Amino acid sequence: MTEFRKEQITEHVYRIYGAGDACMYFIQGSEGALQIDTAYGLGDLKSYIDSISKTPYQVIVTHGHADHANGIGQFSKVYMNHRDIELYYSRSDISIRRRLLKKTIPDIDQYPDSAFVPVFTGEFLDLEEGMRFDLGGCSVEVYAAPGHTEGMMVLLVPEDRVCLFGDACGENTFLFRPEASTVYEFRETLHKLLSMQDRYDRILRQHGTCESPKSLVEENLRTADLILAGKDDHVPFDYDGFHAFFAHKTDPSTGKRADGISGNIVYAENKIR
Repeated sequence: MTEFRKEQITEHVYRIYGAGDACMYFIQGSEGALQIDTAYGLGDLKSYIDSISKTPYQVIVTHGHADHANGIGQFSKVYMNHRDIELYYSRSDISIRRRLLKKTIPDIDQYPDSAFVPVFTGEFLDLEEGMRFDLGGCSVEVYAAPGHTEGMMVLLVPEDRVCLFGDACGENTFLFRPEASTVYEFRETLHKLLSMQDRYDRILRQHGTCESPKSLVEENLRTADLILAGKDDHVPFDYDGFHAFFAHKTDPSTGKRADGISGNIVYAENKIR
């Protein structure tokens, strides 16, 4: 059985852990709440959120990838950007989830199909830049951040001075799958995130340490510029059937940059310009 647990990050924001390598977030206000992402859809996330929420809540998915969106089948209405809806359906098959979870749950093949949340049959509500959720005592602002996927969104909680990046910008920002933008286009998102930096002090993510210093955005931007100039380390990397490149050399034991700096980009040759 999948166990869920939470840890408090700020006054209103909680990090939720379940099965697999992707965490989730829960934001609690005095009048409402938001569940951010639903991970792989293994186990009964809804019952857990029902047990911890002090108010009615809504569900937001930052983007349509299998490790973030596959628990939505337990809910009747979910906010997600329309550009990622087709992506969600293409990555929701249980066989795909099993393959991805094998890295962290070696015996996942022994789990019955009934342990997985079925494909979503409810209503998608479009999540668009400029939306604002007033939860009472705190608010959540929505910003488009295309790059990792076309419909990637980030969420700012100004009262707590945190920004939830999802996978928009990370220690290894993936820009190699078909749904990713080019490195050149991704620079526009990075400039937007930089322009917002006076409104947040902490970057919350969904993988690895799940938090990064504010320098992460500038580090990704410098990395993007190196790729565009053909001056990056261009280290080959194969992942899930894709041939890509690390822009900077990494420590094989940790996957982090060998020079100790946080931001890196993993890109495909056809995703540069």
